[in-house]
Amino acid sequence: MRKRILSFIMGMLMMGANVALASDVYITQSGASFTANINQDGQTNRYGVSGTVATHTGDNQTLDIDQIGNSNTIAASVVGATQTLTLRQAGNSNTSTVSVGANSSADDNSIVQTLTGSSNTTTVNVGNSAASGDADVDIVATGNSNTITVNENSTATMQSNDKKVSSVTAIGSSNTITTTHAGAGDHDTTLHHTGSSGTFAITQDGIHDTSVVLTTVGAGHSVTITVDD
Repeated sequence: MRKRILSFIMGMLMMGANVALASDVYITQSGASFTANINQDGQTNRYGVSGTVATHTGDNQTLDIDQIGNSNTIAASVVGATQTLTLRQAGNSNTSTVSVGANSSADDNSIVQTLTGSSNTTTVNVGNSAASGDADVDIVATGNSNTITVNENSTATMQSNDKKVSSVTAIGSSNTITTTHAGAGDHDTTLHHTGSSGTFAITQDGIHDTSVVLTTVGAGHSVTITVDD
């Protein structure tokens, strides 16, 4: 009997070596100085989903999320100041939606995202129309037909060296990239694109202190840049 049980266990382990099962992670957390390192390998993994996002509330949060495989999902909301979010998705047809400071202060936040693969969609929302402060969003996408949206909604007045920064690098074809800054001061957007059929839209809104640096290589771009006083 023990040999039969052992043979069954070994057979299941061998099957598991060839099949990567999906994993679901849902976190509701509050409190300062939280650190999480999430690694998900395989298909259709989820770190939160639309309508049931992973929620983190508190200052000084550090999140590092890695998803390897196709059709994975990140849906997270972070509330508080001094956040560091590092997100990586490698594979095709992955989606991510990250909101930082949707309902309260969101000063001194850094969001770094790396996408590798095709037909991926990522959206980063920072702040609402009244609450946020400075933020640094850095996204690098390599692959075809990726869609990137960055909404930085702060109307806070920047002081000293504080800035609202968006940097997007997209290497591939048929990309659609939209970045938006709202509010009083110091907006910086840098877009590096390599490929064809880009379609970019960049909006920098009031008051002064604005910079847009755009580098493109390829054909078929349609670029719209709007800067308000």
